Amino acid sequence: MKFYKALSIILFFCLSLYDAQELPKETYYQFSYHRNVVYENDTITLSVKNPLYSPLRVNIFSGYLKEKNVIDDTIRLVIKENSESKIKLFAKKLESSKFDFKLNTAFGDDSKTIKHNNLALPFPKGKEYRIMQANKGDFSHNNDYSRYAVDFDMKIGDTITSSDDGFVVGVIKDYEFGKEDKQWIPYANYITIYHPHSGLFTQYVHLKKEGSLVKVGDAVKRNQPIGLSGATGFRSGEHLHFNVLIPEKGKTLKSVPFHFEHNISSKSLKRGMKIKNQYE
Repeated sequence: MKFYKALSIILFFCLSLYDAQELPKETYYQFSYHRNVVYENDTITLSVKNPLYSPLRVNIFSGYLKEKNVIDDTIRLVIKENSESKIKLFAKKLESSKFDFKLNTAFGDDSKTIKHNNLALPFPKGKEYRIMQANKGDFSHNNDYSRYAVDFDMKIGDTITSSDDGFVVGVIKDYEFGKEDKQWIPYANYITIYHPHSGLFTQYVHLKKEGSLVKVGDAVKRNQPIGLSGATGFRSGEHLHFNVLIPEKGKTLKSVPFHFEHNISSKSLKRGMKIKNQYE
C-alpha cells in the first residue's frame, strides 16, 4: 500500500513539472509558406506557394485595395499540393507601402469528396489504453473542431503511430509545458497528417517537447511511429488527443466521426473503456 502511495506521489510530482505558471512567450506554427508581392507597370502580382502535399485554401484581403476599388472583397484561392498560384490586379498609381495584404490559410479543398475508410489505432500493436475522453466530451470535445476526437491515456514518452498512409503537413514540437487552463489551448505540440486517398486529416496532439519523429513533407505509412506522447497545451493530464477532420466550407477544418479497424466506431467509445490494438 505504501509503495502505491509513494508511486502516486512521484507520478503527481513528475506531471507537475510539466505545469507552467506563465504562457509561452513565443508562438510556433505547424507549417510555413512563401508569398511575394510585385508592383510594376500598374499591375500587382501576388504569388503564394503551397509547399505541402495537400491542397491549401488561402483567403487574401487588403483594406487599402478595397478602398481604392481594386478588389471587391476577400480573394479566395485553392492551391493544389506543392504548387504556386499567382493573381494579377490592375492598380494604377497606388502606394505599394500601403498594400496591407492579410492572408489566412486552411488545409484542404472543401469541394473534394471525402471517402471514409477504417483507420488504425494511433498506437503500436499489442498496446492497450483507456479512453479518457470520448466524442462530445464536456472537458474539451465540445466544439466543431474537436467534437468527435478521442483521448487515450498514453503516458509521457509513449509511442504514437500513424492511423493511415499519408503526408505530414503540420508539426509543432517546441512547446514544453501544459496546464488545465483554456489559455493554453494554442500551446500544444502536435502532428497533422493528410491522407489523399480519403481526403481526411488526422491530428495527434499534446506531444512532449521534441516529440515529433517526422517533419513536414514526410510520407508516412499506416502504423508507422510518428511521435511521442506528452502533456503540452490545455490538458487535464498526460494523454494523446486523436482527431479526424475534414475541410469545412468557408471555415477551416471540422471534426467528424470515424471508424477504427475491426469496425470500431468512434461513436461507440466511452470514457473508461479499454482499447487494445490487436495483432492480425
